[in-house]
Amino acid sequence: MERMSVWGSGLLMLAITPLAVGDEVSDSAFFKDSKTQLLNRNFFFNRDFRDNASTAQSYRQEWAQGLIGTFNSGFTEGTVGFGIDLLGMYGLKLDSSSDRINSGLLPSSGNHIAGVDHAQNDYSKATGAIKIKVSNTVLKYGGQSVATPVFATADSRLLPETVEGFFLTSKEVKDLTIEAGHFTSMTLQAYSTRPGSALTGADILGASYKLTPTLTASLYGSSVKDYWKKRYAALAWVKPLDDLQTVSLDLRAYDLKSQGEEKAGELDNQSFSLKGAYRYAGSTFSLANQQIHGRGAFQLYVDGTNTDYLSNYIQYAEFTRENERSWQARYDFNFASIGVPGLTFMTRYVRGDNFSASAGQDDREWERDVEMGYVVQSGPAKNLSFRMRQATYRNSFNGSLDEVRLITEYPLNW
Repeated sequence: MERMSVWGSGLLMLAITPLAVGDEVSDSAFFKDSKTQLLNRNFFFNRDFRDNASTAQSYRQEWAQGLIGTFNSGFTEGTVGFGIDLLGMYGLKLDSSSDRINSGLLPSSGNHIAGVDHAQNDYSKATGAIKIKVSNTVLKYGGQSVATPVFATADSRLLPETVEGFFLTSKEVKDLTIEAGHFTSMTLQAYSTRPGSALTGADILGASYKLTPTLTASLYGSSVKDYWKKRYAALAWVKPLDDLQTVSLDLRAYDLKSQGEEKAGELDNQSFSLKGAYRYAGSTFSLANQQIHGRGAFQLYVDGTNTDYLSNYIQYAEFTRENERSWQARYDFNFASIGVPGLTFMTRYVRGDNFSASAGQDDREWERDVEMGYVVQSGPAKNLSFRMRQATYRNSFNGSLDEVRLITEYPLNW
């Protein structure tokens, strides 16, 4: 348990740092504007492949407890301000077995072979970044999370992904946000070391501009060494009709071309999605259409597990196979509209076709998701959250699966 002790000591330092300095120092913007959080996350994951003979492992189920400690400082005073962001993470196995590994919650020994290897009892990782601020521009260097349409780290399991490199955000012009980055390595969610990712180099540049109070445009581009170049464009329109009603349209498009050693294969495709939504009181109804055209499937993961901003990238499936067409129907309900704040519900159905995953076949796939969530609104347990995510996936070529995720989170802030 030495890893736990080292991690715990580092987290304790984060917790007591603002208290251990003198009053004069703690009154500075560096500490006064700082934020410290310890997020407690409990995660149960179950995936049943439904007697799928083509999958070596037919069942995955693990349960784990995670602690995610963050310290985000303010900036020192002056024309050029300096600060730091620190992140420490610890994951503890609560339940697993050799034949149920590979849920994405815990690292596994060996080559992740079910029935042979096993999940680690615990794991930890830590990283941090220095940051420099001039006017309304911030440059970070080090380990961090990133969320852009062409490079986005994920936080969908026990502990989040992080990436090493430079990331710049500039908001010098009103309603305009410019982002740029250079990244050299990534630590995946269920890994404590960097070799889990194939990333060796990536560059991104993009901007988002609010054209009118209701219309926002985005343009981004990226280059991932020996994999691909991506271009992204989007228009988002949101129009409140009155206090109870809102309509919105969201158009997104990618252009993807392989480059260098083409480690993901020869790629040259374009992806489009269009989503429309109507909200009335607590209910929101959405419809979406998504299409992939060209050579190869739309690709991600090397540039972050969340680097797919298309409408039909959902809990399990992505609906991004070569030439695939898919549509989505979705319904959301916020119970605050009927006097139960904090309680939410969502269900959606996505169906895809016009692709060939098996030789000479016109294949099809569909997924249905149901999600319930509740966040405690007041009292000692304020911000304690519970979330249930269930997915049913079926296809015409290699079997089906059912999936359940149960997630409990309790953030402590100071």
